[in-house]
Amino acid sequence: MVREGITSLTQRLLLSFLLIAACETGSSQVHYSLPEEAKHGTFVGRIAQDLGLELEELVPRLFRVASKGRGDLLEVNLQNGILFVNSRIDREELCGRSAECSIHLEVIVDRPLQVFHVEVEVKDINDNPPVFSVSEQKLSIYESRLGDISCKGIKNVAV
Repeated sequence: MVREGITSLTQRLLLSFLLIAACETGSSQVHYSLPEEAKHGTFVGRIAQDLGLELEELVPRLFRVASKGRGDLLEVNLQNGILFVNSRIDREELCGRSAECSIHLEVIVDRPLQVFHVEVEVKDINDNPPVFSVSEQKLSIYESRLGDISCKGIKNVAV
C-alpha cells in the first residue's frame, strides 16, 4: 500500500516536471516577414533580443539555428544577434504556387536547454505578370435589355 502511494506520487511529480519543461521549451515564438527575392545580407530581425537572450551568452550557450528544409537561406550573426538572409530567397522555388510561404526555424540554446520556434514569412512581390485566358473580351449591353441581362451563368441582373 505504501509502495503504491510512493510510485503514484513519483509518477505525478515526473509528469508535472515534464509538463513544465515542455511548456518552457516551446513557449516562445517569434514571427518575421520579408519580401521574396531578398538578397544576401538583408536584415530580417534582432532574433537574440526578440527571444530575450543576451548577446554575450550566445556563444557560451551554444546558440544555433536549425531549419526545416533548406538551412542555408538564413543565418544569425553571433556578435550582434541579428538574423539575416544568407542566400537569395526565391518564393516560387521554396513554396511553388502555395498562397502562404514560410521558413520554419528552431533556435536552440544550452545551459539550460531552451528551444524557440521562429517563423519567417516570405511575402510575394508580384513579379509575375497576370495571365488571362483571352486578351480581350467584348461585352455589348443594349439599353432595351438592361432589365434582363444573361451572361454565362448570370441571369436577371438589374443595373
